[in-house]
Amino acid sequence: MKIFVFTYCLLFPSLLFGSVFINEPDSMFLYSIPEVVIEKSRNSFFSEDKKTSTPDSLVRAVFSGSNLGELISTFTPAYVNTSGSTGASSSVFLRGTNSYQTTVNWNGFLLNSVTLGTMDFSSVPSAAVQNISVVHGASGSLAGSGNFGGTVLLDNTANWNNRLQASLQSELGTYDNKHYSFSAKIGNPSLQYQVFLFSHQAENNFSYTDIFKNGDPVETIKNNSLDNKGVMQNLFIRLPGGNKLETGFWYQEKEKELPAVMGSYLPANASQLDSSLRVYAKWTKTGHRSSFALNTAMFREYMRYTDKNLATDNHYSVVSEIITGRMMGDINYRYWILENLSFDGGMTFSTLSADITSYGQKVAENQSAAVTAVKLSLPGLIANAALRKEFHSSTRVPLLFSLGGRKNLPVEGMDLKASYSRQFRVPSFNDKYWQPGGNPYLLPESGYTADIGIVQDIRAGDAGELTIEVNAYSSGINNMIQWVPSENGTWWRPDNKKQVSVNGIESSVLSGGIIGRCSFTLGGSYNYSRSVIKRSYDGNTGIEGNQLSYIPRHTGSANASISYKKAFTGFTGNFTGNRFTGEDNNRRHMMPSFFVLNSHAGYRIGLGEVGGHLQLRVMNLLNSRYQVVRAYPMPGRSFHVSFSVEFNQQ
Repeated sequence: MKIFVFTYCLLFPSLLFGSVFINEPDSMFLYSIPEVVIEKSRNSFFSEDKKTSTPDSLVRAVFSGSNLGELISTFTPAYVNTSGSTGASSSVFLRGTNSYQTTVNWNGFLLNSVTLGTMDFSSVPSAAVQNISVVHGASGSLAGSGNFGGTVLLDNTANWNNRLQASLQSELGTYDNKHYSFSAKIGNPSLQYQVFLFSHQAENNFSYTDIFKNGDPVETIKNNSLDNKGVMQNLFIRLPGGNKLETGFWYQEKEKELPAVMGSYLPANASQLDSSLRVYAKWTKTGHRSSFALNTAMFREYMRYTDKNLATDNHYSVVSEIITGRMMGDINYRYWILENLSFDGGMTFSTLSADITSYGQKVAENQSAAVTAVKLSLPGLIANAALRKEFHSSTRVPLLFSLGGRKNLPVEGMDLKASYSRQFRVPSFNDKYWQPGGNPYLLPESGYTADIGIVQDIRAGDAGELTIEVNAYSSGINNMIQWVPSENGTWWRPDNKKQVSVNGIESSVLSGGIIGRCSFTLGGSYNYSRSVIKRSYDGNTGIEGNQLSYIPRHTGSANASISYKKAFTGFTGNFTGNRFTGEDNNRRHMMPSFFVLNSHAGYRIGLGEVGGHLQLRVMNLLNSRYQVVRAYPMPGRSFHVSFSVEFNQQ
């Protein structure tokens, strides 16, 4: 695999550069319906009825050396769960649901793990993709399995006006944190090529107070280093007759040492290596009132977990390897019946495979779905409806549907949004095949999501702009899968243990403007979620009405920035409320709330087509002592200095 990756990285760019500056555009690329609307994915095209969060450009620039999990915590009220410092596995909990009920798509293709059903957000560099958006409570009929909380969309897009753009960035930080990246975009109105390379290393040897040991000693965490590196490339080609080709390539290796939990007196020698190869290709044919898209992708994941009894041992006491694959295909036809009425029809296909020692066998599953949707766009009103029928080789899934709309209200700048969707989630491979304990007879999780919200936009020219959004949501989850001790107590096994009810309120405020020579942005979000066990199928009525484990009722985020000429400064912060660690909701074992404040300041450098910035970022400014996952300490205050040089020619 490494030889293939190396050869591809060398040859792919060289095949392009000789033709980059030829072929000027002509009138064949002018359509009565904007191309960006015709070519939008299903998730994006039908999302007006949903709350959608996106980071602003300054927040993205400040966190360009961070991972996707850290970035998401700055502009949404999502609960980002992580078991330690930089590079430790992290997951996102949206709207009071679990992490495996949030999906992640890269250019329309699912990234969630075949074995776990979750996504490690710490492995994705925030600067690797151009567009990042979070669709809260995404429709199951459009997005497929596992969207009770929502979906995260990552999209690489082409700027057809770009001729040459390049950026080199380095960031050095506390705990021997080193992050380097290089990106380049080159092309013309007919061809665009993008490449992003990154390398991130850190020792993560921070001090912490071990509250699980007598006397609360201050210790330094060990066996916690990170080495994460990779390359992402995208090619976009416009062809005559309304044809467009797009390909993408993403290879990454992440090696992370795994420290011991707090309270442990034994040394830690475990580590985990994750590598992934992701390749996709798309063909789009755009006509006067229609588009046809054919997409395909191949993902391959490898994980190797090792452990030693002693660091000096020449052999491992534990070696576990996991190899998974996913082949995907997607066909979609979009047609404008009228100027304001469109129809979507499509099919999706995927084959999942896994070769894992703990399964005792190689396993594979086939999945397919038929999707149809309509959208009505009138002045002051947008409405959509969708149907989806899933076919799985091992699971029966009911017909899914969704309804939604957005309506202008009589108050200027005020809109009403509402949606309802049937949802489901197919059990992961580990749920069904892990030995001992896997349960191939698990039922899929099923239920619904519904929300209604008000959006108010207030505009005052250059002086400022204010957007306020409040949403009330509700979800019901039947046959929720939970790992519980087996009858003899020797291992754990998954089962459909409960019915869950999720109700909450999500709100956000965003403002920005210009005062004299200063520009500013202010933003904040808050989520209240009551995620309770409505019914226990095993007769354990004592837990009914209790909050789900590790689901906080209160989460929030805030950010502010101000720029004066070429200087800028600001802060970001996120709050996580109390979390119970057991379904008995015992307050003695409750994880306390915490607030983390980060600050930044910098100066932009600009001279013609050459620019850049110098920036200081302080994470955990207040030096808060906290844990996100029980018995895994989080680092205290850290300093990060970054410098970038950019060249941009349009």
